[in-house]
Amino acid sequence: MYRTDGAKSITHNSLHLTMRTAVSLVCLLLMVPLLGTFSAAELTNDGTSITVTGNETWDSVNPIDLDMTVASGATLQIDGATTVADGVTITVEQNATLAINDDVLGEDLDAGLLVYDDTEINLNFGDLSETGQVRIHLDHVIPSTAMFNITIGNETRDAVGLDQVDIPASLNGTPLTVEFDIYYFFSTQVTSIQALHSGSGSTAIIDAEDLDHIGGSLKWNTASFSLDIQGTLTVNNATIGGADLACSGTCTMSGAIAKGSAPIHVTDSGNLTVDASVFEGSRTDEDIIVHDTGEITYTDTSGTGGFTDAWIRLLSQRVLHANAGNITVHATGLGYFGSTLDNLTDENGHVNYALSEHARIVEWVDGDGVYHEEDAEILLTLSTGWGDYDTTIVAPRIPVANAAVPLPYINVKSISMEDNKGYTNMGLSGDVVVENTGSAAATGVDFWCYVDGVDQDTSQLVTSLAPGETKTIYVTWRTGTVGVQSLECQPLIPTILKPIIDEVTNVNGATSQDVSWTVEEDGESQPWLIFALVLVVLIAGAWVVSNQAAKAAIEKSKANQEAESEGEKSYLEDDEVETEGEVEAEADGEDDHESEESTNVWDE
Repeated sequence: MYRTDGAKSITHNSLHLTMRTAVSLVCLLLMVPLLGTFSAAELTNDGTSITVTGNETWDSVNPIDLDMTVASGATLQIDGATTVADGVTITVEQNATLAINDDVLGEDLDAGLLVYDDTEINLNFGDLSETGQVRIHLDHVIPSTAMFNITIGNETRDAVGLDQVDIPASLNGTPLTVEFDIYYFFSTQVTSIQALHSGSGSTAIIDAEDLDHIGGSLKWNTASFSLDIQGTLTVNNATIGGADLACSGTCTMSGAIAKGSAPIHVTDSGNLTVDASVFEGSRTDEDIIVHDTGEITYTDTSGTGGFTDAWIRLLSQRVLHANAGNITVHATGLGYFGSTLDNLTDENGHVNYALSEHARIVEWVDGDGVYHEEDAEILLTLSTGWGDYDTTIVAPRIPVANAAVPLPYINVKSISMEDNKGYTNMGLSGDVVVENTGSAAATGVDFWCYVDGVDQDTSQLVTSLAPGETKTIYVTWRTGTVGVQSLECQPLIPTILKPIIDEVTNVNGATSQDVSWTVEEDGESQPWLIFALVLVVLIAGAWVVSNQAAKAAIEKSKANQEAESEGEKSYLEDDEVETEGEVEAEADGEDDHESEESTNVWDE
């Protein structure tokens, strides 16, 4: 460290300091490839697809021209406007996040404005020329069967046979109104409107999505790209244009614009929150379709409007699993139009009670922002030999639901014969206790009895049972088989209930005590014969006594009648004698009178 002739001093470093610096430089050089490799691992592009595996932030224009995947655990934040090539699919895996904070637009937006009778379109191309033509492009040729008139000012043109209509108009900045007078049953779209002129101004074209209209409905025909969200999506104050968006994870839109990105599909496992956002047109009749049990929160949002619903809940199917086959199903008030359906459950008790898509829409918010829900119910009826069983339920708003018609449950509780011995071909009495532990009554239940599966000769056992009721019915059992046997009784199941026999009865039934059946010997029957003979003698004796008494009464009656007849005869004879005496007396009197008269004569 000496200064020599004004020269700069030179410092000589020690060897160990020189070596340490060299080693550090070598390490840094070795780490450069490693650092480059780590940075490159955040995003890979193999020429056919892009994969984000770490945390990426795009703050400048970064076109996406290949299928891209945000892998599980990774985050992609888009802070700069981005375009997406036609046909590209962006997938956000579970546990991955896509945060969109600036516009993401498809390169090819395919839209059309649906026009109806009395639809109006307001135009102002600016000052292009004093006069010119307004060319209206339609999505198809209007057939001759339609009435399709288009008017601007005092000029009206018939669109029949055309797919584009030219109408004279001022192009000097004067506002123009296009009016439609239509009687046509098929939907028609205006795809764009063009200003044709001979002036120096450029030709102006307004695409369908930019048209100012009243009474029309913006419809997007095909999506430009796809967004498959299995993880998390946030859209904040940004526009998504031309996307086919499916949310099976968690999706949040705040201050967002969905331009040609409807309908958004919220799957059964998805959750969508929409706040202070705008929807500009849909490819279907709704901006959002919530499938099955997916979740939605929809606040302060402006939908496409008109005939396009803000959101609907669409069930993938509407199936009931009932507790029996051949149940009649009468459903009313189903879905969007409150439709009616009649069907039968199959042999497994299953039935599809909504055969159309409209019948599977169970709630919705219309184009005016008004909430609706179906008011539907289902009547299930099962007709059996024991009676008709029915129940009415509110139509479930889930894809698959269970329903049960109340049924009886008939059980033979016990069988008790009056004796454990019996004689063949002679009746033996007993008690059969039956019960209904089900939730519905059963009428005309017929019980059959068996021994080792063979029908037995018993008295008829028929009864009715209310829910919870127990009854004792009496049975007489006859058999021609010698030996020890026990009687088993079970209810006779109606054919329609046999497939679910375990749900309506105890298939094991009940069994009596053992009964020893023998052939009756002669001596054993004598007491019964003696009793029968005594009974016959007593009856015969009683009959004889009563018969003799009856005869005596009759003879006495006859005697009395004869005596009365004699008395009457005697009385009549006395009357006759008395009469004759009176006559004779009268005659004697007359003679005396005559005699007196003759005496007097002589006396004179």
